[in-house]
Amino acid sequence: MKRLTILYTLPLLASLCFSALVQSEPAVSLLEKQQTLAGTPVQLNENRITHLVFIEIWASYAGSGPEAFVASLPESFQKRTDRIWVQPEINVTRAQLLEFQGYYPQVAPIVLDRGRHLLTGFGLWQTPAHVLIEKGKVVFSGSNEALLDYLEPGRKTAEAKAQTWDALQPPTTAASTPVKAKPYVVPHVGDTAPLFQRQTMSDQPVSLAALLQQGQAQQPVSLVFLDALCPMPHFPDCEQKIAQWKQLMAKDSSRQWVGVISGYYIDASIASAFAEKFGLTAPLIFDTDNSVFTQYGIHATPYQVDVGSQGRILYRGDQLR
Repeated sequence: MKRLTILYTLPLLASLCFSALVQSEPAVSLLEKQQTLAGTPVQLNENRITHLVFIEIWASYAGSGPEAFVASLPESFQKRTDRIWVQPEINVTRAQLLEFQGYYPQVAPIVLDRGRHLLTGFGLWQTPAHVLIEKGKVVFSGSNEALLDYLEPGRKTAEAKAQTWDALQPPTTAASTPVKAKPYVVPHVGDTAPLFQRQTMSDQPVSLAALLQQGQAQQPVSLVFLDALCPMPHFPDCEQKIAQWKQLMAKDSSRQWVGVISGYYIDASIASAFAEKFGLTAPLIFDTDNSVFTQYGIHATPYQVDVGSQGRILYRGDQLR
């Protein structure tokens, strides 16, 4: 499953700002009924601008989120603005959003937009997007680029038009660099694979170190990350990919296969039923706290990580092979 930043497509994206302003009044009322992830009611200050930033956390994890862009906005605007981050409820759970805030504490307060009612209520169809509210009225709605045009009407000179996204990044200073509560590191191809030691669902001990040592002729290890909520609409082609994995296991004895099942929103009984339904015979780890998912930076399923006999990652991706 791939996380898509674009949620819907329309042939005339230029009409979004107008449609957002037409639909926005009920959305402002809906916003005032929301609570943040911390459980605090949303309150709009009549004397300040409310800046809504609609995000997609998977884009932020990938390094293409709007956090740096928002930090680079004019200081005069920042001083008179109350910011609220909004994550539409698509391909994300509350638990995943809480985990995200542990890595990006500057993205707060944040609201989980259940049913995507705020996103559609403000006439928006993609993320990142911005909404500005003054005295209960929407005065702006649009993209990063449109927000810059709104804040700096004269900026579109020939030089400004030639600017790239890199030029819009804030300077790397102690004041502008986002502070993370803990490091978020995604191991890439060539990196040392994170070690783990768990129990399989058949109550057998399993660890990456032991697998690499016990494999015949130092066989590599292939980890396949799974979600027991498959099949669901936001896991496209997951059944076909699991069937493909079973075929690979049947014909490829050159490596050791291990499945890792996400613990989000399920218990061991659901994980067991999932394994039985799909006839999975490989050793399976039920990742109750999603620690193995986190170690490997996995945010899509099914997803494969191959670890070579020397303990380094040889491949990672959503294509099972």
